[in-house]
Amino acid sequence: MTKSNAIINIKGTQTIDGESYTTEIDVVGTIEETENGFVIEYSDYEYDSSGKTVISFGKNGTVFMSKFGGEFSTEMYFENGTRQNCEYSTPYGFITVGIYTNEVKTDLSPVGGRATLNYNIDFNTGHAAENLLEIVVSVTDS
Repeated sequence: MTKSNAIINIKGTQTIDGESYTTEIDVVGTIEETENGFVIEYSDYEYDSSGKTVISFGKNGTVFMSKFGGEFSTEMYFENGTRQNCEYSTPYGFITVGIYTNEVKTDLSPVGGRATLNYNIDFNTGHAAENLLEIVVSVTDS
């Protein structure tokens, strides 16, 4: 299947103790349709020039996100109504966090689309933050 160049807009909103913080970034990357769904890839040059992020969106509504290279790495798995333990690798060591997925919505096609992930993060099963990740993919070529 064909891999297409794309502009990927990523907007993350995190709510901690009733206070919300939003970050937004546009990156150049790719989108590819696979037999299992869609994969987007991009390098996060604003924060780490050697890091790469790969997000796989399954046809069954699951999402697997992997960031590797550079100082930080992580793998996160999202599935509606489930809690997963995920590890973050930092220059100071590993941190294990819980990810509880409230909702995954995807509307992706070979020409782009959107996905939203609504999830909670916890440390040692104590609630830490509510998160909303919105991803919009716009293909720049065919």
